[in-house]
Amino acid sequence: MSLRIEQLNVAFGKTEVLHEISLDIADGEFVSLLGASGCGKSTLLKSIAGLLEARTGKIQIDGREMNGVLPEKRGTVIVFQDLRLFPHMTAGKNIAFPMSIQGIPKERQKETVERLLGQVQLTGYENRKIREMSGGQMQRVALARALAANPRLLLLDEPFSGLDERLRAEMGELVRKLHLENGLTTVLVTHDKQEALKFSDRIALMSGGRMLQYDTPQRIFKYPVNREVAEYFGRMNYIREKGQEIGVRPFDIRIVPSGNDGMVKDIVFMGETAEIRVDTPKGEVFCMLMSSELEAMDMSVGDRVGIEILRNVCVGMAKTEE
Repeated sequence: MSLRIEQLNVAFGKTEVLHEISLDIADGEFVSLLGASGCGKSTLLKSIAGLLEARTGKIQIDGREMNGVLPEKRGTVIVFQDLRLFPHMTAGKNIAFPMSIQGIPKERQKETVERLLGQVQLTGYENRKIREMSGGQMQRVALARALAANPRLLLLDEPFSGLDERLRAEMGELVRKLHLENGLTTVLVTHDKQEALKFSDRIALMSGGRMLQYDTPQRIFKYPVNREVAEYFGRMNYIREKGQEIGVRPFDIRIVPSGNDGMVKDIVFMGETAEIRVDTPKGEVFCMLMSSELEAMDMSVGDRVGIEILRNVCVGMAKTEE
């Protein structure tokens, strides 16, 4: 199921919260709406689902304009952060709920519930009460219930934000697996850049209700259109060459212990990695390297070192005004 958004503007009262949003999502793509809290990504997701009305602009699903189309007629399903499961029901009855609304026969409902519980790795949990389940298990039930509605466009509004790091990673892997197995088009709202980079075919980075950049994870990381995009994905070093501003990631700078480009001002041990701050005549330069490399260099604060920029992996950015 393809999705096309053209110059979408959404307002709450007199306050416009989405400004000229345009987005193309191909059938079968996994796209993340990424950005800080309040940037408009959840508002955009709810607009796609038909839960919010656009002031101007178009939303098309499979070429059909959605203006005025009810949420239940759009072929979409949305999973919210609070999951909205029925606590008095079992896992199986929660999953069967959208099928019972559609009038699907009981025997087919039972078969589908069993299949979906297997897909979300909860085989045998159909009679487990929701209040007896862990947070991760409830997330899986919510996903299964969403799939029971037989959507082709799955919308996820930060459903894993309440989980710890390990469970969040597990759920991300599961969602990507379900996306591929069920032939879905998936839109995930997240503020976790690593989650977006890992699972997405493309990322739409938002700020202040606007789209900053829409690109593949590789390109948005390596070729940000401006400093705001570049710095969202981590620290940058900036170099100006012939009117062009080039951003260089700390990992794209090599320290040469025998060189004399600057002096080591600080070394911050971060476990597997270490951050090195070097004071040079052109300003401070931040470098990242593996802790094992740092140990092998036997480098200390106050040492003179060389700096080598790995230009073949530099991050190219748009020209900025003087």
